[in-house]
Amino acid sequence: MVLRMRAIAWLCGYVLIAVLPLILGLFDLDPGRGFWINFSVAMGFVALAMLGLQFLLAARTRFVGDPIGMDVVLRYHREITYVAALLVFAHPIILIVTDSRFLPLFNVWSSPLRAKFAVACVLLLVALIVTSVWRSKLRLGYARWQALHALLAVAIVITATMHTVLVGYYVREPWESFLWILSGFAFIGLGVWVRIIKPILRRKRRWIVEEIHPEAGGSTSVSLRLENPESYGPDGFNFRAGQFAWILMHRSPFAITYHPFSFSSSSEHHQHIQFTIKAFGDFTHEVAQLAVGDVVYLDGPYGSFALDDDVTTPMVLIGGGVGVTPLLSMLETLADRQDSRPCAIFLANRDLASRTCGGRIDLVQPRLQLTVVDVLEQPPAEWTGERGFLDERILRQYIPGDPNAARYFVCGPPGLMDAVEAALHSMGVPPTRIHAERFAMV
Repeated sequence: MVLRMRAIAWLCGYVLIAVLPLILGLFDLDPGRGFWINFSVAMGFVALAMLGLQFLLAARTRFVGDPIGMDVVLRYHREITYVAALLVFAHPIILIVTDSRFLPLFNVWSSPLRAKFAVACVLLLVALIVTSVWRSKLRLGYARWQALHALLAVAIVITATMHTVLVGYYVREPWESFLWILSGFAFIGLGVWVRIIKPILRRKRRWIVEEIHPEAGGSTSVSLRLENPESYGPDGFNFRAGQFAWILMHRSPFAITYHPFSFSSSSEHHQHIQFTIKAFGDFTHEVAQLAVGDVVYLDGPYGSFALDDDVTTPMVLIGGGVGVTPLLSMLETLADRQDSRPCAIFLANRDLASRTCGGRIDLVQPRLQLTVVDVLEQPPAEWTGERGFLDERILRQYIPGDPNAARYFVCGPPGLMDAVEAALHSMGVPPTRIHAERFAMV
């Protein structure tokens, strides 16, 4: 309930900040300019506020991420960019269509400075979208793209703010110009917090690679030890089973490249943690190149896909491929707590060789009232378990007790998650009992 209230507060706050420029603009509204001109300016104001709020969405704060899930926040960050871009592009188009006198302002060689900033803002936004959507086709490495993305975002907010202030028509009063400039600095300040201040704070929070262990399915488990437990305060480092952290594998906490990975170890161990990472792309292939003794930095923990204080409700865990890692963290945590509730875990994989962390699940099973159900698409000839794809029939057969009384945690490839969520809804499971986390979020 607390998280739902925080989610509602977050959405209300976002909408309020996005439309606040319209309220300020009413002070200088001139009906004589006509509806369409005022409307186009209103769209530009809202677009600027939304672009500034992108820094808040990307700042990875628990206030934003915990109520609705960081994966949802990052997907929203990506999709809302298109909405803001639509408003940005509509602003000049409406001006040109409704009044041809605005057309000469788009000649960057002869136009005033305010118009040059407007054109620059539009071109920078186009560059940001193109390099993000077609990053793979442009062969932009993730680290290079992240740096470019950050620079373009800052430049967009600066040029848009300068355009607004220099136009001056709707921000005539000094206090109005001050508010716009202040908001621009505030949004950019969030980027400074993420890229400079937080890395400075992380310098004392060094994690040392203790062990590297290959897993099935092309994954690697990396065990880390906290070098200085006091660096996280008197309570040390704490996370909830199922959560994730952003990992910086370079020796500098200021490194550009960082990626989110779920903890795969018990949350009862605060100074020794583990991640299980599947080799996919340049960054994850570098994991295999880590050596014992290397330094790793963490930003986290984050995420609402996690165990809570409930100790009685039956649990059903459903994972595919490397999506099993947060579920493994939950199982090992429950085992360390000597939890006695009935649990079931469904593992959907292509074949036995893809059964990531299967051996660790087999080891933890005797410590819990746990039913393990493997579903293989391409099982060996001697396989006696479930075959094909995980569906409603298999779920109904193995879920302990009343399906509506259990809590469900689902993590894996998008196709699996879509199918499982559809099956659970068909079974009448209330949506409030289904918790999902999608790994393909960055």
